[in-house]
Amino acid sequence: MKLSEIDKTLAAKLWHISGPASMGGDPEFFIANRKGKILNADAFLPSKENPIMVNSRTIDYKSKLFFDGIQAEMAVAFSACREYFADNIRYCWVETMKKIPTDHRIVLKPAAKIQREVIESADPEARRFGCAPDFNAYTRSTNTPEMDASRHPFRYAGGHIHIGLADYKYRAKDDPYLKICSTEEGHLRVVKFLDLLVTIPTLLLDNGPGAVRRRAKYGKAGCFRPTPYGIEYRTPSCWWLRSPMTVSVIYGLARLAWAIAALGLDKDFLEAAKTDEQTVSGCINESDTKTVKQIWENIKPYIAVIGYPANNPLNIGSIRSDDSRSYVPDNYKGFNGPASGVRGRLVYALAAYEYMLKHGLSAVIPYDIDHEWGLSNSDTWRNGFMGGSFSKLVDNKDFAEFQTDFLANFFK
Repeated sequence: MKLSEIDKTLAAKLWHISGPASMGGDPEFFIANRKGKILNADAFLPSKENPIMVNSRTIDYKSKLFFDGIQAEMAVAFSACREYFADNIRYCWVETMKKIPTDHRIVLKPAAKIQREVIESADPEARRFGCAPDFNAYTRSTNTPEMDASRHPFRYAGGHIHIGLADYKYRAKDDPYLKICSTEEGHLRVVKFLDLLVTIPTLLLDNGPGAVRRRAKYGKAGCFRPTPYGIEYRTPSCWWLRSPMTVSVIYGLARLAWAIAALGLDKDFLEAAKTDEQTVSGCINESDTKTVKQIWENIKPYIAVIGYPANNPLNIGSIRSDDSRSYVPDNYKGFNGPASGVRGRLVYALAAYEYMLKHGLSAVIPYDIDHEWGLSNSDTWRNGFMGGSFSKLVDNKDFAEFQTDFLANFFK
């Protein structure tokens, strides 16, 4: 869908949309030796009952680091700022690197096959699948994958997102954001909309064999747990821990979905996407990339016109008209330069995202957690989301040509 084809009534409602949601998470990851063999995380980290407490940018809250089965897990302190949230993740990475030998590494795989001797030598807690049950927003039933952890050779790393209101106790009863986080109807609506606005776009970046295998067990559409402050969305895998760029995308999309659902625009958005709940859940569960791409093409223009850079998950400086007070007017003729907030760089995250969809995540973000997160060199982190791999796009001639063609076609 071209930008000129969007429903401008809906676009106008989305133009200044914002939301007060905070986000935390409890993503999982693996630890491997220098040969790539996945090891028991309990060899390096304590249990959930006695976790490592990690400093965070969130006042009065700390993150936690511990083993959870074979996997390692970080319970990331929540924040209403995605850069603070990314900082909190970085602190967890720094602490993890202190606990593992220098020739060991962090592995971000949705699913990993674990050698039998590793399972048998693990802490007894690691030899069973001990997760509390979660729920399916579509069937309104409990998800119960039946597996014997002592015999099942695979382990799965989720990228669970916690989203809600830090101040939920103090909000008025008629507050729309409180209703979305404290009622059964609100939970079901926001989880289904997270499927549309978070998992549909990112499934195209997280659809390798491991992701498909995990999705059949622990990452089905609509997978969640209710919390006192909102919900824990359990469909995504750990892929988004790879870089601050991917953290920014997952956080921005989730917060945007929360706000749209809370303000009652989720049904209009679903209609504009020319799809329905059954199709969304079906293509996620079946890893149907053809249908996912069709849906993404329909929702992409609406995300692109969200007005403020702070609210827009896919643009550094939003795509906007000559008149910055409006969205895309009837007489808008096309893109004519970077919007404010780009720091003089003609690099748009939406174009970078499309580039990754075409060439793969590694075309922009190398599999190097140390470099991406500036673990050995804090100067790498100094520029935050505008540094690291994102900044290198400025000098990538292939990307520059791609971006020019993409924007020219997008604005037709």
